[in-house]
Amino acid sequence: MVDDNEYYAYFSVKGEFDPADITARVGVEPTECWRKGDTCPRRLMERKFSRWCLHSRLSRDQTLEAHVVDVLAQLDANSQAFRAASQEFGGTMQLVGYFFRDYPGLQFERGVTEGLARYSLEVDFDFY
Repeated sequence: MVDDNEYYAYFSVKGEFDPADITARVGVEPTECWRKGDTCPRRLMERKFSRWCLHSRLSRDQTLEAHVVDVLAQLDANSQAFRAASQEFGGTMQLVGYFFRDYPGLQFERGVTEGLARYSLEVDFDFY
């Protein structure tokens, strides 16, 4: 039996910062974060940079576009602070897809691309 496809997306910034400072600036708790110098539990190696991430709240059976829309909605809750953090630390919208059954394609409506641009986001695709 073949597994169902899984998708998720998240916003992230990385660089030289204390993740608690990003949290204070944007007023939202991260889904995941770490500080430069922390030990990565999987590789047992020292992290080379700090990272702060905010994941989609949707289940992994929703479309990638829906995940991106959800992340953008979370950023819109404090758009000025997220825009500033994104511009200062090179914000990324990370898209992750595990394609076990098929590849359904990917299309973003105009409002989604405008949202990505509003936060000056790079887009990184990790498809497996």
